Order: sequence, then structure tokens, then C-alpha cells
Amino acid sequence: MVNPIHIVSIALGVAFALGFLGKREKLALGVVYSALAAMIAISAGWLSHFWGNINEPIQIFTGGFKPPFAINLQMGLAESVFTLLINTVGLLGAIYLAKELLQAGKNMMIVFLVLVLGLNVMVMTRDLFNLFVFMEIQSIAIAGLVILNPDRKSIPAGFKYVIATGLISGLLLLGTVFIYYFGGTLNIDFISQESLLYVKGGSVAIFLVLLSIVLELKPFPANGWALDVYEGAHPGIGALISAASATAGIFVLDKLMVFGNFTFYNAISIIGAITFLASNLLGIKQENTRRLLGYSSVGQIGLIMTIIGLKPYLGENTKFIALAILVSHYLAKAGLFWLAGIVNADKLKDWGAIRGHRIYLFLMGTFIFTLVGFPPFPSFFGKWQLVMQLANNHHFWLLAIILLGSLFEGVYLFRWLGYAIKWDEVEQNYPKIKLNQFIPIAIFAVLTYALGFYFGELSGYKSTFIYIAAAFIAFLYIVDFLLVFIKNTLSIAAMGFYLYTNLSSYQSYYLIFLAIFVIGGIITLLAGYTFKGKRTGFYSLVMMMFAGLIGLLEARTTLEFFFAWELMTAGSYFLIIRGKKSMEHALSYILFSVGGAYLILSGFGIAQIGHAGMGLDILKDVHYYAPIAFTLMAIGFMTKLASIGLHIWLPGAHAEAEADVSPMVSAILLKAGVFGLVMLFLSMGPQKLFGIDVLYVLSWIGALTALMGNMMAAFQEDAKRLLAYSSIGFLGYALFGLSMMSHLGWLAALALVIMHFLFKALLFLAIGGVVMRTKTKYMYQMGGLIKKMPFTFISVLIGIIVIAGVPPLTGFGGKWIMYNAIMEKEWFFQAGIVFFAGVVAFLYCFRLIHTIFLGQLKDEHRKLKEAPFWMLFPQYIILIIVFVLSALPNSLLKPIGDILMPYFPAGALEWHGQLALSAYGYWNGKLIMVIVIGIFASVFAWLYIINRKAQKVGQFNIVYAAERPSRPETTHFAYNFFAPYRKALGFLVSPGITNFWDAVSDGAHAIADKVRSIYNGNGQTYLAHIIAYVVIIYVLINGGF
Repeated sequence: MVNPIHIVSIALGVAFALGFLGKREKLALGVVYSALAAMIAISAGWLSHFWGNINEPIQIFTGGFKPPFAINLQMGLAESVFTLLINTVGLLGAIYLAKELLQAGKNMMIVFLVLVLGLNVMVMTRDLFNLFVFMEIQSIAIAGLVILNPDRKSIPAGFKYVIATGLISGLLLLGTVFIYYFGGTLNIDFISQESLLYVKGGSVAIFLVLLSIVLELKPFPANGWALDVYEGAHPGIGALISAASATAGIFVLDKLMVFGNFTFYNAISIIGAITFLASNLLGIKQENTRRLLGYSSVGQIGLIMTIIGLKPYLGENTKFIALAILVSHYLAKAGLFWLAGIVNADKLKDWGAIRGHRIYLFLMGTFIFTLVGFPPFPSFFGKWQLVMQLANNHHFWLLAIILLGSLFEGVYLFRWLGYAIKWDEVEQNYPKIKLNQFIPIAIFAVLTYALGFYFGELSGYKSTFIYIAAAFIAFLYIVDFLLVFIKNTLSIAAMGFYLYTNLSSYQSYYLIFLAIFVIGGIITLLAGYTFKGKRTGFYSLVMMMFAGLIGLLEARTTLEFFFAWELMTAGSYFLIIRGKKSMEHALSYILFSVGGAYLILSGFGIAQIGHAGMGLDILKDVHYYAPIAFTLMAIGFMTKLASIGLHIWLPGAHAEAEADVSPMVSAILLKAGVFGLVMLFLSMGPQKLFGIDVLYVLSWIGALTALMGNMMAAFQEDAKRLLAYSSIGFLGYALFGLSMMSHLGWLAALALVIMHFLFKALLFLAIGGVVMRTKTKYMYQMGGLIKKMPFTFISVLIGIIVIAGVPPLTGFGGKWIMYNAIMEKEWFFQAGIVFFAGVVAFLYCFRLIHTIFLGQLKDEHRKLKEAPFWMLFPQYIILIIVFVLSALPNSLLKPIGDILMPYFPAGALEWHGQLALSAYGYWNGKLIMVIVIGIFASVFAWLYIINRKAQKVGQFNIVYAAERPSRPETTHFAYNFFAPYRKALGFLVSPGITNFWDAVSDGAHAIADKVRSIYNGNGQTYLAHIIAYVVIIYVLINGGF
């Protein structure tokens, strides 16, 4: 094994040797690359030596003496990991900065090498004064690199960095002197054995040393100088500061925490938590790319500081959690800084220039989802373990701060990603890919996935299905150059193969959701054959969403469930944002989804208290705070269900999505929330929170959701938004039924869920076809399409009959069962609201079919064609299913009843063929179908006979009051269709909830804007911040002077 001292000797030797190369900059840069590669090889060699072994760290003595008479370095598993991280980003950073280093000359190359050298020694040294020296060296080196490209931002930023770090170094030196005075040694291992905390003045010395390291990590609010550096420095240097310098600083803090006691650990955790929350809050107001990344860097390091401070509680889990989040930050932040240097867009909106560029967007998306903590990246597993441990230690306030800070971080990162994907008010401009800049980014992107797999294995995540699905998704991404027909066929084949090979393993209510997720997915995918060309990126994303949905059914542990939930969210976000005007709505969707996911995660954490395993069966035996866990998870699932108050993301997301994405999202994706509630209710049963029955509250939420959703649907001008609000209302019925916790209530709810899947897929496909032909979503711009699109008209007609609950179709059966369930439960007040909501549903059903297909045909639609075949084909598959289930209701309801019997044995329907008997009446779906068809056929035949010779009147071949009718283009009878109802009841659907969330958003932005005003760019002010910070923290830790 190569002695670790040669990491230092190589860097020093090469730095001195560069001066002998004259003006041969290219040769000099090659030597620098060789030196950094050699340093990587030494670190990697020691990592392989310690990997899997319990060997003691080796000590490297200098000067021929042992400590305390000489400085010693240490190389163990931790040191080998951190030096490898530093040297790797050093080499890749130097490759990225090749052009800049060549232009700046050998002197800047020497500074670069000295920076990497200093960071390595900071990690390896066991001497406090040696640590001070090399911290000074790395500070000076960074200050020099900041002005690599001198301009009006970098020069002031470099100056502020020098004066701020100079003050911090002074504090460190002062503390070091005091420690030597009181302890008699500068060796870290010897100091840790001394009880300096109990020596007069010793605690002050330790305070100064630890706080100086904390200040190097840029805590809020003493970090304005650092934010200016991130903004002013070249992105390649920003990557080094964020990934290399911060990584070394974290290691040093952890190394020196042996000096402190429980009070110091608590102080570090609080400082870190405040920094994480505040930095991410201030970041939501930021529009400058590099400064935004600075806020995120400060916040992430604050989170890792919190984890280090929690070491007394986290125990052995500290290493795993801290390393998972640190590695994610290291890879993602360096990758984003490097990408920022390529795109060269200062403002977030300017990133719209790369919209449509698959490679840049893939890299950007990978790094942003890594930072936010989505699977399959290391940060996901780190945050999972952190939440579990915080909950287990009852640190709920800290848990809330961390999740709130993570949500704030998601706000500005997803907004930035949305601009890059969709912002079209800037000209497309794809920067040329340069290999020296692209290779480092690509390597780090690959490492995020590889290390995600590794940390997943360490966490006990072993979902074979997800790994296979991930491979198929990657395959679809690679073969994205193929035509739509091929990729659509491959996707349908994959879904079909899964169904064929796994159907026998499903039972109970899982079968219902398997049918919705997989069979429903296949049916909706058939519409994909409508599209031509390549449809870039679509199929890998849609398979990601379906993999997440199926993963929910495959999950056997809470970790597997949450992994699948987040995977489904990520896939559906990218599908939604593909819509033409969907950027704002996709952001709303992902933020509500992330917020809901954090509530579910918190609920899982609370449920796991006192349990050793992670199986989903822990929900059946929650030891502590069961009502709180139940409520958190219920609200989390209801965000996907779009219950009232949590619904504002849905209308725009569904309305702006592509023609075949809307049915996937509405008919299929929303059922994930239903599945979560079903699993939760059956596992935990009824719960009372502060004496209030939670299920009773949910019943009211369900009833109000049904009413308000239907009312809002009735007043929409946009056909797709009408259907979106209709989904909100209909799933309110499902929530109401589930909250009854009775056989009939659940039978009605699950039957309505299946019906919702069928008619919503049917209607969104039908209206999608209309929109494709008419080029508009607004109903008042349509009319008279019954003869132009007769097959679509039939689909919509059947769909609205199902929604309205009119016999003989299945909607009536669901309504009848719901009536029986209400009579049994005696929830009559909620029943009044629910059935009134059904009346309102008839209004929007009538409007939908009347304004689109009846009335006057517009001139521009005279040559309109029927919807494409592949849009109609899945509709008629659904129509066949609807008619079969309507004629033979026991083919659906009896199996569902059998599934529910073990859970709710009382109150089941009694079946005699197609006749269903309950305690309150009977219903025969088949007989009703026969009677209705007979009446319809008789009336139709009679009308046909008496009108067979009637003359057909042309559209304008009529006169009334001696005048011809107005042309359809000037009438717009369908606009503001229910104006009288709006005048009477419109106050009920005023956007109060939307205004509430807007106020929350505006308030957060206003607070962020106000607080960040403390960063005024004045170096003297920043020094005052640091001094005040030291005084305040000292007072808080010691309780006074």
C-alpha cells in the first residue's frame, strides 16, 4: 500500500515542479491531472484495504517523532472515503476547468492543487494547529480561485471571502492557543482525553474551535459572504466549494465533536436545523441560478450538521444517514454547478433555452430529484432512515423542521426545473457539448444511480420488481429513437406480461387495484397508437408512473411502499408537465404531492416506534400516537385523492395534459390515494384524535368534496376542466363510503371507484378526441358535432349516464348501494349533501353533451372528421365492459362483497341471480336493463314510424319573426351556460381555498424577501453578522457570560 503521506508529497512536489515547465501550460495541466489521478489512486487503494475489514486506522508520523512532539496524520475507512471524494471532484473539476486553467496559467494550477492538498490534510491531520494552517491554506486558495475570471462580481466576492474567513481563522487560532494553554497539547486524540470542559476557560476554548468550524460551514444568518461567493465565482469553482470544501468541513466538524459534550451536540443540531430551514425558505425568492445553488448548498450542509448533532440519539445510524445525504449533495451540487457553467444562464427563466434537450434535461432532473430526496438516489434512503430515527426518539419538532425545509427546497428546485422544461419565452439555444465539461457531469450522474442502488441495499430495500422495471424504463429511454408504434407496443406487452405472470399471486382488494392499474393502463395505452413520430421521452415516463403504481401493490414494507409512491409521483409529474400550458400546474402538483408524501412518511415513522421491522403489518399494531399517525397518513393519501382543500393542483394538471395522459392521470393515478386509504383504514381501523372520530370528519370532507367538485364542474367553460372537477366530486363519494367502515359503504365506495375509472377514462378519451379535431377545449366554441363525431357522441352519452346514476347503467346501482349504506349508518346530514351533489352532477353532464354535440355547428367544423380510430377503440372496449357490468351486476358486486366479508361480515347483500336484497329494499340490474331497453326501443320505433317522412330542415333554412337566425359564431349560447345558478349559488364555489393557498405562498415569499434583505452585499455588515453570531451562540450555550 502506498503511504498516505504521498497524497501530500505528490501535490506539493507537482506544485513546486510546475514552475520549471516554463510557458508549456498544456503540459503543466497534464501533470496536474496526473497528480490528481495519483492522489485518487492512493485514496482508493486505502478504501479497498479498509472495505469490509475492521482494521484500526493507520497513523502516519512526521518529523521522526510521535505526537505530541510531531504532527501525525491518520488514514482509516472514513479518511479514505473523504479523501477519495475530495480528490475525485478535484480531478473532474480540473478537467471541467481546463480552458480556464490554461488561460490563467500555471500559477492558477498551483493554487488549484494547493486547495485540493489543503482539503486532504484537513481530513487526515490529527493536530489542531496543523488543521488551522491548512484551513488557512484552503481559504486563501479558494479566494484566489474565486477571481479565476475577474469581473465586477467575483472580485468583491473574493474580498469578502478573505475578510470573513480571516476573522473565522482568528477565532480558530485563538481557541487553539487556549486549548494548548489549558491542555498542554495540540493532538486531537490527546485533547479528547482531557476534561477541558471542566477547566476554567477550557469550555471557552472548545467553544471557539467548534464554532469556527461551524462558521466555515456557513450557518444562517452569518453566511452572506458565502452566498456572494457562490454567486460571483465561476460555476466550476462553486462546485469545488460546495462539493469539496464543504465535504472536508463536515468531516472536520465530526472529528472535533469529541471535544464537546451533550450541550454542544444539541447546539450543533439546532444550528443546522435553523440553517436548513431558513436557507431553503430564502431560496424560494431567489431568481439567480448560482445564488440559488448557494442557498441549497448552505441548507444541505446545515442538514448534515443537524445529523452530526443528533449523534447521541442516532447512534450507529449517524454514519449511514450523514453519508447518504452528504454523497447526494456532493454529486448533485457539483453536477448542477457544472451544468450551470455550460448553460450559462444567470436567471432561472433563461434556462428555458434548453427546453427539449434530452441530455441536459435528464442530467438536470437527475440532480434535482437527488437533492429533494426522491428514489432511487442515496438521499432518499438517508432521509427515510433519518425520519424513522427522529420519530423513534420522539423528536417531532425537529422532524417537522426538516420536512418543512425539504418542502421549501423542492419549491425552488422544481420551479427551476419547470422553467428549463417548459418556459418558452426565451429562444431555444442548445450550448455545444464539450467533452471536458460533459464527462464530469455524466460521471456524477451515473454515480448517483449506482450509489442509490448501494444505499438501497444497505437500507434493506430489495424490491425485485422495481429493479426490473427500472431496467425496462432505462431501455425505453435508450431506444427513444424508435417510432411510437414500436415503443407503445413494447409498453403494452410489458404490462400484459406482468399481468399474465403475476395475476395468480394477487388476492383480496389488491385484485381490484391490479385491474385498475394494469388492465386500465393497457386500455389507455392503446390510445397512444394515435400519435405519430417518436414522441420523445413519453414512454419511459409513463412506464415510470405505472411501475410506481404496481410497486404499491408489490410492497411488503413501508420502505418499499414509500419508494413506489415517490416513483409514481416523479413519473406522473413529468407526464403532466408535457402538456402545452402545464408548467404552473405541474409545479402545483409536485409540491402538493411532496407535501402529502412527507405526511405519509411522518405517519410511517410514528407507526414504526417500538417496532424492529418495516413490514406494512406494523400499521395493525401502532404502539404510540396511533390517531396522529392515522391522521397524517390519511391527509397524505387525500392529496393524491384531491379532496376538498387539497384539490387545487388537479383541474389544471388534468386539463392541460395530453389527450391520452389525462385519462391515465384521472382514471388511474388518483386511485393510488384510494388504495392508500383502503390499506390504512383496514390496518388501523377507526381512530379518535382528541376525542373526535377521525372517520366522521372524513365523511364530512367526502360529502363536501362531492358537492363542491360537482358544483365547480358545472360552471366550467373548459371541457377538460369540467371532467377534472367531476373527478374531484366523484372521488368524494368514494371517501364518504370508505369512512362508513361498513360492508355496504365499502361496497359502494369500491364499486364507484371502478366506475370512476371506467367512465373517466371513457370521457377523457372522448373529449380528448374532440379537442384534437376542433383544436379547442372551450365548449362554447363547439356545438353541433353529433353528426360529425357520432361514435364519440355515443361514448359521451353513455359516460354521462353512468356519472348521473341514471338506470339502467352501473352508476344507478352504485347510488342504490350508497343509499342503503347511509340508511344503515344513519348519516342523514351528509346524505343530504351527497345526494344533492348527485343532482348537481346532472347539470354538468347535460352541459357537456348539449354544448358540444347539440346546437348549431360552427363553420370551421363543417369538414370535421370523427376522432382517430385508436382514440375510439379503447372507448368501445370500456363501453362493452360498462354494458356487461350493468346487465350482470353480480359479476362485479358479488366478488367485491366476497372480498369484504372477512373485514365487514355484517350487512352484506344477499344475491339471487342478478337480484340483490338488502335490509332496505331490492334491486335487479338485469331486469332494469331489459325494461329500459324495451321502453327505449318502443319509443324509438314509434318515433321512427311517425317521422319517417319528415323533411329535414337545413341549419339556416328556417325563419322566425320574419328574420333568419343568427349565425352560430355570434350566438355562443353555451357560454356562461348556468348563469342563473351561478348567480344564486356561485358564492359556494368562489376560489376561497385557492386564495388561501395563494396567501400561504405569497406570505412565504414575503417573509423570504424580508429576511434575505439582511444580505446587503456589504463586507463590514457580514463581519458584524459573524461577531454577533458568536456572541449570541455563546450566550445561548452557556446561559450568559
